[in-house]
Amino acid sequence: MKIEDRISKKINLDEDWEDFIKEEGLIDYNKIPVQKAQINGWVRTAFWFLRIYILVMIVLVIVGFARIH
Repeated sequence: MKIEDRISKKINLDEDWEDFIKEEGLIDYNKIPVQKAQINGWVRTAFWFLRIYILVMIVLVIVGFARIH
């Protein structure tokens, strides 16, 4: 295919998307239920420490602004 043909060819993304959906058999892809992943072990602990760290930082910022005269 010549470069001029590719440039002059009008791209219609909606039609391309619909063709892709039909080819892949994803007609009802929005109806597939998505389950939340279980977070266990050290990852759960790390997230709790991160929450505590953020809370402590917010408290320190509030205390720091309160002490400005």
